[in-house]
Amino acid sequence: MQPNEFVGRGVVVVGADLGLGPAIIEAFTKAGAKLATDSSKAHGVGTIPADGADTGSIGAFFDAALRKIPSLDILVLSARPVEIASFLDVSAAQLRKVIEQELVWYALIMQEGARRMVPNKRGRIINLTSMSGKTGVHHKVGPYAAAKGGIITLSRVMAAELGGTGITVNVIANALFQPQVEHMPDKERADLARNIPVGRFGQPQEAAHAVMFLASDDAGYITGETLNLSGGRFMD
Repeated sequence: MQPNEFVGRGVVVVGADLGLGPAIIEAFTKAGAKLATDSSKAHGVGTIPADGADTGSIGAFFDAALRKIPSLDILVLSARPVEIASFLDVSAAQLRKVIEQELVWYALIMQEGARRMVPNKRGRIINLTSMSGKTGVHHKVGPYAAAKGGIITLSRVMAAELGGTGITVNVIANALFQPQVEHMPDKERADLARNIPVGRFGQPQEAAHAVMFLASDDAGYITGETLNLSGGRFMD
């Protein structure tokens, strides 16, 4: 990354209050970017209801964001909490809800963001998803994993279709990070850490640095990729 390259660039972070969102906001803010988010705190321009059918609210959110930032240069979608349920116990209503909120919702936000980037002939779309979307081996997260796998595939399709526009689309598939394990008992947390080749959980700042690299000019030849951010728990 080049010094000061994010100064003045417009960044929208969706899922800003969740998971790794706060660290991503902090990193871009320190780098001099202009931010608009769905945060209930700083940079907030309103929320997007988690209803994929409500496309009007998505457009209104981006309209509000672009009144706060000079242009939409970078769009980051932060992952949301996992819903736990054994696959054999998942109801049709639960399945529809998870797919709606974890795939359709994301897809429509990416679509609307890309539409606003195309006239500028440049843009970065970065989706934070879950390692379960690649591995599919985590217990009791079937619908969630299916949705996250769908985001990975959809991002590849978008990357191919937007290839000539100057817009790149990439995914970060992250495993457990420090904020997600703080509530666990010490023994459970230690047992999990022992199964990570690097021997520890990821720090939020490490995820933010990965996002910033994919958002940088240096990553302009990277698109349609999924970066494993798992400390070696998943390698391909």
